[in-house]
Amino acid sequence: MLGEMLRMMLSERLFYDLTLEEGRTLSRAFTALAHDWRRNDLVYLSPVGSDHEFSAAVTQEGLDVETADGSHHLNWDDVTELAERLAVE
Repeated sequence: MLGEMLRMMLSERLFYDLTLEEGRTLSRAFTALAHDWRRNDLVYLSPVGSDHEFSAAVTQEGLDVETADGSHHLNWDDVTELAERLAVE
């Protein structure tokens, strides 16, 4: 019903099901923040295919993704790699 979907895996237990457009949107946001992390202090998306939202605080060291189990840290190399993967999905 939602069209093609992709799964953004942050760890074996932490993933988000996204539409292709949601994946591209996060890819662009991640790329912009990796180039200048001071542009924003929060990344938020409520994916239509997931039961939970994606919310991450932007820090000098990377993104701190908020989860029900606590924070999951992505350094800027992780963020850049994730942006590249989402852009080609």
